[in-house]
Amino acid sequence: MVSLSGDYESLTRLEEIIGDTKKRLCELLIAEPDVVKALGLLTDDRAVRIMTIHKSKGLEFDSVIVLGVEKQAFWGNTDDERCAFFVGMSRAKKRLVLTYANTRPKPQNFSRRWDVSRTPHQEFIGYARQFCRPGLEPAQ
Repeated sequence: MVSLSGDYESLTRLEEIIGDTKKRLCELLIAEPDVVKALGLLTDDRAVRIMTIHKSKGLEFDSVIVLGVEKQAFWGNTDDERCAFFVGMSRAKKRLVLTYANTRPKPQNFSRRWDVSRTPHQEFIGYARQFCRPGLEPAQ
């Protein structure tokens, strides 16, 4: 599980995710008593798919939200990070939403590198800005 997300390293966070997933499955079972069909609702075309940029390669979606477009989130090889960002950005057919935060508190029990203060990755945001319709400029 830890290899899927660093969030799973924290037992508290893992228990929270499992609890939320169980709650959602219970809700689906009320709407659809057949377990197989209920599980299918998690991946139908109305479902929100959460994945890494790398997992999205080759796929397309009406809407794509890229979280944490911050210099502190893209700190590897610049060319590789730029390519990864373009993969994520180019998955959107109709809507692209880019987010960033000014600060991100370090998760409890997180032992790897973490910068609390954050800076929007202006280079990456600039690539998307040129495609905004007039009047729909990104919020600062």
